[in-house]
Amino acid sequence: MSAPVALLVGNPNSGKTSLFNGLTGLSAKVGNYPGITVEHREGSCDLGDGHRLTLIDLPGTYSLAPRSDDEAVAVRGVLGVLPDAPKPDLILCVVDATALERNLYLVAQLRELPLPLVVCVTMTDTILADGRSVDAALLERRLGVPVVATPAVRGGVAALRARLQALLADGRPRRLALNPPALPGINTSAVDDAGRVLGDALARPGSSWAGHERALGLLAASMCASGGLDKLGLPAEVVTRAHVTDAGRVVRAVTEARYARVGEWAAGVIGEAVGETRSARLTRRLDAVALHPVLGSVILVGVFLVLFQALFSWSTPMVDGIDAAMGWLGGRLGGLFPESLPLLRSLVVNGVVAGVGNVIVFVPQIAVLFLFLSILEDTGYLARAAFILDRLMAAIGLHGRAFVPMLSGFACAVPAIMATRTIETTKDRIVTILVTPLISCSARLPVYALMIATVFSTQPPVFGVIAPGALVMVGMYSLSVAAALVGAAILKRTVLKSPTPPLVLELPPYRVPHAGQVARAVLSRVRIFLTEAGTIILAITVVLWALFTFPRDAELSQTAEAARRAVEVTTAPGEERDAELAKIDARTARLQVEQSIAGRLGHALEPALEPLGFDWKLGVGIIASFAAREVLVSTLGLVYGLGDTADEQSLSLREAMRADRRADGAPVYTPLTGLSLLVFFVFAMQCMSTVAAVKRETGGWRWPLFQLAAMSVLAYLASLAVFQVGKLLGFS
Repeated sequence: MSAPVALLVGNPNSGKTSLFNGLTGLSAKVGNYPGITVEHREGSCDLGDGHRLTLIDLPGTYSLAPRSDDEAVAVRGVLGVLPDAPKPDLILCVVDATALERNLYLVAQLRELPLPLVVCVTMTDTILADGRSVDAALLERRLGVPVVATPAVRGGVAALRARLQALLADGRPRRLALNPPALPGINTSAVDDAGRVLGDALARPGSSWAGHERALGLLAASMCASGGLDKLGLPAEVVTRAHVTDAGRVVRAVTEARYARVGEWAAGVIGEAVGETRSARLTRRLDAVALHPVLGSVILVGVFLVLFQALFSWSTPMVDGIDAAMGWLGGRLGGLFPESLPLLRSLVVNGVVAGVGNVIVFVPQIAVLFLFLSILEDTGYLARAAFILDRLMAAIGLHGRAFVPMLSGFACAVPAIMATRTIETTKDRIVTILVTPLISCSARLPVYALMIATVFSTQPPVFGVIAPGALVMVGMYSLSVAAALVGAAILKRTVLKSPTPPLVLELPPYRVPHAGQVARAVLSRVRIFLTEAGTIILAITVVLWALFTFPRDAELSQTAEAARRAVEVTTAPGEERDAELAKIDARTARLQVEQSIAGRLGHALEPALEPLGFDWKLGVGIIASFAAREVLVSTLGLVYGLGDTADEQSLSLREAMRADRRADGAPVYTPLTGLSLLVFFVFAMQCMSTVAAVKRETGGWRWPLFQLAAMSVLAYLASLAVFQVGKLLGFS
């Protein structure tokens, strides 16, 4: 017999996620329902004595009248119409004791539906710490359903487990039906008709809404007034037939009746405090500084500087350690293969091991970012940051919460895209995901550094003082920020047209984050990336390895082997022999790259790249850099016969690039060519890891393919404009 299914619902910031984590531990899995980009989490809860419960954590919602896609998912879950989701046997409604009446409004709506209900009152430890009391037994008598006091992290989970075990021991939880509020002066026939239509549409095996037409009709009226009826995913004719005439008047009447009922339920449940409570006093004092027009902005900048420093610098030793570990592992595994199996050795070392390295190298930055975000959210400061930044972000049509992912994009787009989970509305989340890769991430720095050192370091200072390279670097970062902001504004008015979201957010009281909850949040995000985006990254890495490995030239390999043997015979062991062998290997690698599929694609693309000032070598570099932007540097090292260890600091690579000439004797790399290439890399989506992350976050290939195509076209056109306009102006 399958375990009963319980849905965890509640207002945002009510302690719902903490309760879910406490009940399920690390057994939870995260995913998207088919066709829905909003995330849900599912886990198994062991109640003891052989009783288990499947727990589904739904997005937070203030009522059953959805105004956003997140809230619509919660409502669809409650009504049992989520795709591929089981019918709920029980609703666990989480209620924040510090805002009892507001939270009980959702309970009032749920209490009108024929669904087994258990109310979990969280934050009771905060109430007790303020010297007040919580009478959960009184609330239970008034509601007529089980009520359990569940402090967010301390002791509440054990009490809830015991109560749920007792309920399941007596069979599936049941509850008494509660008649909807009386509506004097309202014609209820239209409401009942809408309820019957909605009940028929919601009917599923094992469920029955018969006899609850009034409750469903009132729910339909609320959704008509909020514009949320069509968000249920029901056929258009059902939505039309379920529409309630004069829904606004009905909703006003039922809302007043519900709040009157909520007031009766809540009266006396929370003991009165003598004077201002400790938590309210602390919150008031901290907000006087955190939300100050001047000091608040200074503190916000300081917080983001620390976050930025953590992403750029503090995670660097861990990233370098992973790179070193994967290099060591590749060397050890490569040594296990005999000389007769060079292709298999290359696949394992340069395909599989390199692919795994390309995946786990992002773990430190993802962990650091979500560590900071979890702490900021649990303390309550993230809501304050969104409040401060909302006016700035509203200018481009986004919510204040979009600022954090976009700022994180300066370090790496992958964790930044994952950080868009904090944005409530789906369209705003997708807009932020689409423009975040335009922000110049740290992976672009090697490309910027190489081109600036190669073609701009030899130019005279501007005004005799300013280094041209410094101006170019500032220009690239400024261009990337402008592109992201303008791109967001355009998307909000075209492809993802939607009004600027109003600033409706709750400023929760300041709390001390719980280490266990923060650790679970970080581990959950890391695990999601490794298991879902990681598989795509690994697959693309192997594909790129094949492009640079095939076809194999047996004659080239034989010639290289003969040359190596000649050196080994004629040169004594030592540095001179090692240098000669390294030259042979580099020359062989260069010839292999040129004749590979990638090399041939580079030659084939040369006519299209020539108007941008690029030759086939840069074409090969662009293909290789799809693995990661910085790979352009090592690929150019290969095609210039310097080996794959060349980096942006390599003098030999810079000199080889400066010495490279076209057929007419003109230099390949000029300041204009360098600027064209840098602009191309500002706009181009040259990062398979970002594509994989976007696919994961949007739940399909539609948006990542759109993003890849749009950014590629934008990069080509921008680079074309720079090079051709530069030529017209007389630059070479």
